[in-house]
Formats: sequence, structure tokens, C-alpha cells
Amino acid sequence: MSLVMEQAEEYWSRGLSSVPDKKVCASHIEDYAISLFIKRTGEKDRCDYCGRDKNVVDLDSLMIFLTDALTHFFTDPANFMQYVSSEGGYLGDFDGPWEMLENLGLSVEDDYLQQDIYNSFDHSSAWADEESSESNFKYEGWLHFKYVVKYQSRFLFNSYNSFRVGARSISVANFLKELAFDIRKQRMLTTIDVGTPMYRCRQHCKIDDVTEAEHICSPDIKYAVQPNRMSPAGVSMFYGAFNSDITKLETLQVEDKSRPYYTIAKFTVKDKLKLIDLSRIPYVSPFDQDKWELFDKLQFLHRFLADFSKPIMHDGQQHIEYVPTQVVTEFFRYAFAKKTDEKIDGIIYPSSKNRRQNACVLFMDHHDSLRQLNFKKSNLVTKPIDLFK
Repeated sequence: MSLVMEQAEEYWSRGLSSVPDKKVCASHIEDYAISLFIKRTGEKDRCDYCGRDKNVVDLDSLMIFLTDALTHFFTDPANFMQYVSSEGGYLGDFDGPWEMLENLGLSVEDDYLQQDIYNSFDHSSAWADEESSESNFKYEGWLHFKYVVKYQSRFLFNSYNSFRVGARSISVANFLKELAFDIRKQRMLTTIDVGTPMYRCRQHCKIDDVTEAEHICSPDIKYAVQPNRMSPAGVSMFYGAFNSDITKLETLQVEDKSRPYYTIAKFTVKDKLKLIDLSRIPYVSPFDQDKWELFDKLQFLHRFLADFSKPIMHDGQQHIEYVPTQVVTEFFRYAFAKKTDEKIDGIIYPSSKNRRQNACVLFMDHHDSLRQLNFKKSNLVTKPIDLFK
């Protein structure tokens, strides 16, 4: 086979058509792995997209590098999907090569470079996720876990509650243990120092309803009658945030005209607290070939977190929808620690109202929060909700 034929065969296997004869530097793509590839393998020359003399690679080399990820994560749907012409083609989800790379997070800042990359693909080629990775199996396990605890058993876990994750059969209890292992391995534990401020918000009826710590700390169990994301009805916990804006966003229901006031309280931590920080999942680029195994493991944690912290509609079904996160929280609280001095005091998680900011829950009931958190009446701020923005 001639070199031309070999190159054509290589291009076809990667979903490529023809690549312009141009050179590109690292400044046009933000992804750290792509930038490092250009900087490490490139040579000093002129970039065709910015005109500067920098380390550059041939666009052909860049396309080979990008499609390494394409062929690693995706495959021809013909390899595993049924094709039925009467149904319009493959019976499953598939897309073109450009769309699949966008799904991996490819973002190109330069419009001309983006157009050249786009035009380099054979857009008649189809690609699909065979969903055979450990990440997909684990996420499927999480979906099964949610179903079991919502609709089958939430108080007693045994072998009957087992489900398949890939080639394995796993129980609900072991699924939680594996989740704990992943959290430890990715170092998603953090310590809250003495004096750290914690803000809590309460929406109320009368302007003078909140004047003391006991009015705005964790509720007494007789008032803990509604299910929350981390706690079922009857279990009192301290929901708060590290700044007042997020605790307002997490708490206020502006449409509730029966409670026209809100109060913000500032508490401070008396003793060091150990928390699981679900916002600390590391980022690994899908184009970082040396870390593909780690990327796969982290993908499950990212998908788990998105599900864990998503908004829940208060439509009468929330007491069911909250069950999976309540079960996970109870596991973190009582079974995560291997030793008594390693007990977990709470969870930090991205706010469902602003994913760039964090909310938190402390495993403190009414009396615990009064005893373990400092409070000053001078830090109380009460306002009518019509001033809330």
C-alpha cells in the first residue's frame, strides 16, 4: 500500500477528510492538554492564525492528536448498534466527529481555526459512545441505587438489593463504600477552621420573629417536618453557606407571600470541622492521554455531583426525589469514617441556584448548633423580601 493510501486509510479511521496545510500555536485553544501538546512537540515558526513566531505544530498533527481522543472515547455505531433503514438508521444515539469532540469539551477561540478544524472532518462519519467505560458502569450503578432506595428499600440493605455494575453484581451498601473510596482517593475532604463564618437564612412571617440564635439555628425536631436535600422529615441539620448571598438564594421562596420577611444570621465555628467537599472533584482534560484512566473515574464523580446537587421541584414528589441524597448523607455521617476521630461533620456541595458557589450542611441538630457555633445578636440582619435582589 502506498503512503498516500495509508494516510487516506488513517484519515478515514479517524473521521478526517482533508486538513489544510497550516501551522497553529497554543494560544488559540484553552484546554491545558492540547496547549501542552503544541508547546512540547512544536517548533519555532510562524502561526498562520495570529501571525506570531511561537512554537507551532502542523494542523495535521493537531488533528491526529484531537482524534486520538475521538477514537478512544467513541466508536463507529456499526460496531454495536442495530441498523434499521425503516426506522431511519441506527437505533441509538450517535453524532458526527465535530459534535463528539465538542461533547468532550473542545473549545476553539479563533474563528478561522475552528472553521479549519471543522472542515477537516468527514461529516458523513458517525460516532457513538458504547458506554463500556467504568464511569458509565458506575453511573448506571448510581441510577440503580436511586431506584432501589426510592422505590424498593431505604431502611434495610441486603443481597436482595444488589444490582449489576458492568460485569459485577454490587449491593447498595458496597456501592456506598466504593463511593467513599473514590472520595478519599481524590482527596475531597477538607477542614473548616475555628472562627470560619457560616451564614444561615430564615424566611418568616413577622418582622420580629427572629431575634435570638434559637430562632434561626437548626430547627427543633418538632419543626423539622419537611424533607430536605440531605435530611428526611424529623431529622434536624444546619443548612448554610459561606456567604450571605448564597444562603439567601438557597432559602428564599419569593412567591410565598405569607412569609414576607427574611433574616440572615452569621455564626462562627467553635471547633475544627471535617467536611466532605463535593466541589473539589479534580478536573482532568479528556485530551490528556496520560490521565485517561483517571478521567474516566472522575467522570462518574462529576455526573454523580450534578445529580446530587440538581434543583428539585417542590411538586409533591420531593419527599421521594430527596431520598437518594438523604441515604448518601446518612452514610457519610455515620459510616464514612473508619475511626471514631475521623467522623464527618458535614458536606459542602455546589449550590443548586448558583453552581459556582457552595452551600453546606452541618450534621448539627438544634441543640448541637447552639452549642457548637458562636452567635452574636448584632450580626442578625432582617429585611422585607421585596428588597431582596
